Amino acid sequence: MVDKKDYIMDIAKKRFDRFGFKKTTVDEICQDARISKKTLYEYFKDKEDLFVSLFNREALKSRKVVVGKLNKIDDPMEKINKYMQFSRAYFKEEPFMVKVLQDENGLFAPYLKKKYRTFVEGGILDVIAGFVKEGMKKGELRKVDPQITAYIIFKLFQAFTYAKTMPSQTDRKSERKELNELVTFLSRALTKK
Repeated sequence: MVDKKDYIMDIAKKRFDRFGFKKTTVDEICQDARISKKTLYEYFKDKEDLFVSLFNREALKSRKVVVGKLNKIDDPMEKINKYMQFSRAYFKEEPFMVKVLQDENGLFAPYLKKKYRTFVEGGILDVIAGFVKEGMKKGELRKVDPQITAYIIFKLFQAFTYAKTMPSQTDRKSERKELNELVTFLSRALTKK
């Protein structure tokens, strides 16, 4: 059975995804979910709390799915490579978070964006820093500051995916090639070979 709180977030996600934060009302969410406002307010203090809860849930879900696919990979650079590939594929299938993070029209309330970015990026940086630390411990990666290196890797990943400003072809083959070039660059910078 679906948890009522998750059910409300699932319904709200559809409406937020279609109309954005600003144009979605609590009344519409309640109508779509066939619940009363009182029921919604038992789980969320307001629309912003609902949105933050939804966004946090989606961020944790994506991290769990992507990192879960890396358990059997031992090589740290391969983990970084696969992390970027799996993340890109996941966000193509589940574009809600990317839509919020790259929102330029204010549909998701720009005043909330920093809070979301901090939560999402902090988790991603911790994951990547863990890969870097693991590689240094194994003696496969150079001694670097794991947090700064994770930040650089993440920002480069953004630049080649959803925050891309460089004009290029948008077909999968071109995206894969660009990501492979990024991984090659990182590998040459970080490995001791």
